[in-house]
Amino acid sequence: DIMLYVVDTQDPDRFPESANYFREVLKAFEKLKEKPAIVIVLSKSDPDIRKTLQWQQNETNIMNKFTKIADDFEEYPIDFCDTSVFQRETIMQMFSVALKKVSDTSEIIENILEDFASQVGARASSLVSMDGLIFGSYTDTETDEMLVNNTALLLQTLSNFYNSIGLIREKSISLDLPLNGFTIRGEKLFDYSDLQIPVYLWAIVQEAEKLESKLDYFKEQLLPLINLFL
Repeated sequence: DIMLYVVDTQDPDRFPESANYFREVLKAFEKLKEKPAIVIVLSKSDPDIRKTLQWQQNETNIMNKFTKIADDFEEYPIDFCDTSVFQRETIMQMFSVALKKVSDTSEIIENILEDFASQVGARASSLVSMDGLIFGSYTDTETDEMLVNNTALLLQTLSNFYNSIGLIREKSISLDLPLNGFTIRGEKLFDYSDLQIPVYLWAIVQEAEKLESKLDYFKEQLLPLINLFL
């Protein structure tokens, strides 16, 4: 159903070899009449080097090479994800992108999140599990999508730490940014899987109190879809 093709962003000498192998893989898929979704994983996109000119050139080089190859095979669109072992959230985001590509319920979840955002006046909304899976998100801009998802993942990491040292997990997690005129808030909706992993509904809002009156309705809408997602 899906292929995760990993490229080492810090090894430019092997980019041509990796690109050529990718072309051969697509030829094999074509011969076998297989059409998996494809995510190119830009591995070792570590925070200490992401702003260097060399890394940015490497990233551009990879994206250009692989996009050109994919364009030669009309039925194989690709997406790119940056990952770093030093930033666990980037790996979970990559798996979230992959899961959404093969999930029949992903679009339904995102339509429900759009409705939620409209009703509470949110710039962005997202459904994120406490183990870091992003089931879906709705935003007007790519910047807001990064803002809501990265904030959710980081604050949930703190929540997991607090829970690991014996503190009770809060049902509401909030970050107020008064100088910017908004709040990023997550509200626990339910647990999923046999492991009882909490799932939080996140939003970027000006009036966070609007969320509370809508939670029960959207909990009923979203809960049946989560098991179908996986």
